[in-house]
Amino acid sequence: MANTTEIEVFLRDIWAFKLLEPEQLRSLAHLVIVRKLAAGEMLWLQGQNVSHFSIVFNGRLRTVRSSSSGAEKKLSTLGRGRHFGLAEMITNVRSTVTLVADMPSTILVIDRKSLRNKLLSDAEICYRLMQTMARAIFDLTQELERASFENVHTRLARLLLKKYYHNSSAQSRLGTDKCKISLTHEELAVLLGVSRETVSRVISDFRRHKLIKTAYRSVIIINTDGLKRYIEDYDEE
Repeated sequence: MANTTEIEVFLRDIWAFKLLEPEQLRSLAHLVIVRKLAAGEMLWLQGQNVSHFSIVFNGRLRTVRSSSSGAEKKLSTLGRGRHFGLAEMITNVRSTVTLVADMPSTILVIDRKSLRNKLLSDAEICYRLMQTMARAIFDLTQELERASFENVHTRLARLLLKKYYHNSSAQSRLGTDKCKISLTHEELAVLLGVSRETVSRVISDFRRHKLIKTAYRSVIIINTDGLKRYIEDYDEE
């Protein structure tokens, strides 16, 4: 079972909290409830009100969307550090997906009331979270613009390099392999808004040109300069 100190350290590398100071992270860590999920157990259902912000501490979840006819489609897999529910919880929007544990998993949960009270009582935390979410909106707008003009090779190269440099910044703290991008072809397809088959074809091209290697549920970058050549306006930031 994770203790408060472990949770605080873990929260440092969560995207939503990256602008928070150590003491602010510590105060949030005290709000966390640790929840265990068995394999196959649902965290919430599509169409359900989202009452808590959740982060995968250990294990793996999958997101599934159901059509009006009852057909189900797996959208993505969420591993350690992936979080969900913040936007839905703040805006009171119902979940558009069902979240199910693929294996026994540990989830860190902050409920709506606790987070709301913290944000109302600490304007600095509230402002820093607003900065992070505003940046996310800006980045998504840029991605939409790029999707209109860039081909899939360019977009995938940009995404892999972004993940690569994100891993580099965390490497000194976590000892992670910055070259290894832990995303499946299916997850990359969801992030790029294209088919899995299209991603697999581009991955094969990159592999043939010795820019990357592939492993189980991951891509390993071996030639960053080669990937950068696909991007005219490359920017590490």
